[in-house]
Amino acid sequence: MPTKMLVMVKRKPGLTPEEFRYGYENYHSRLGVELFGHLWAEYRRNYIGGGYAFAQRGEGEPDGPDEIGFDAISEVVFKDDNALAEMAIISAANRDRIVEDESRWFHQKRCWMVTCETVEEDLAARWALSAPRIGKSN
Repeated sequence: MPTKMLVMVKRKPGLTPEEFRYGYENYHSRLGVELFGHLWAEYRRNYIGGGYAFAQRGEGEPDGPDEIGFDAISEVVFKDDNALAEMAIISAANRDRIVEDESRWFHQKRCWMVTCETVEEDLAARWALSAPRIGKSN
């Protein structure tokens, strides 16, 4: 099963959400693709809009990125198990370059990288099995 990494990032204090997104899209993500893109099967960036804490769901105005704690969550799916190890080697060799770029855009103490085991469910198949049959009597 492929390894997925989630990268949860908070923008550097003083940057507007627009400045952060510009920097992430035009600089940091490009650096990532340059260094690691050959190791990835998928790469997407999800920018946080608004959301509700479970306890307040649907009540009042939604929380934004500052309350949620992240401005973006990126997803990286590695081509194979060896790709994650190779990324660590490339990261070490390019540490100064990566850290310098991160320091321009990210509140580094509030950013996280985690690997995940993904469980997918085929909802189309599930609903096809449970859908009422048209034209059949029960």
